[in-house]
Amino acid sequence: MEAALSPDLPERLRLETRDLHAATERTGAMAALLAGRLPRPAYCVMLRNLHALYAALEAALRQCQHHPAVAPLQTQALQRAPALTADLSALHGPHWATELPLQTATTAYVQRLQTLAHGASPALVAHAYVRYLGDLHGGQILKRLVARGVGLSDGAAWGTQFYEFGDEAQVGALRQQLRQALGRLPVSAMQQDLIVAEARWAFVQHQQLFEQLPA
Repeated sequence: MEAALSPDLPERLRLETRDLHAATERTGAMAALLAGRLPRPAYCVMLRNLHALYAALEAALRQCQHHPAVAPLQTQALQRAPALTADLSALHGPHWATELPLQTATTAYVQRLQTLAHGASPALVAHAYVRYLGDLHGGQILKRLVARGVGLSDGAAWGTQFYEFGDEAQVGALRQQLRQALGRLPVSAMQQDLIVAEARWAFVQHQQLFEQLPA
């Protein structure tokens, strides 16, 4: 029996993670970043850990690209690992991968993504939702905060590539495409529950990471 489409999945994800999303923004290094008081060295450590997370996520999505619940989320425009590499090289230098530490929460997160990929789990959908929709919604605000906080000039073309998805119309189109893709995923009710629970785990893990990062 084929799984039904999931038109309510994007709304379930939004509503059932809303409390954790808000709490994550008030946690540790992320709270400092949103307040405009995260210094450049600490920001670089944050980016280093996000790079590890995105590298694992994007490798997992590629590994499971033929899974019917993952294939619709294969969008090169969303990939962030290359942009993070560029930002880290610009803000820290060429040896960022060996000079900046990974936190234990990041290591656990990477292991989780690798496990999900190995099992071709539809729960990977949750991590694409948490990271990419968050980037598309808050990226432009964060870009301005980061530019001021780390001492970049207004409109600087380097150091904030992580937040670049194109102009406002392109960002809006990517948001809409991602939501529509989530709503068309062929997942069962049980798989929807799994994806929502995994999204909640992801936000809790982000809280642990932001608590561990220097602020």
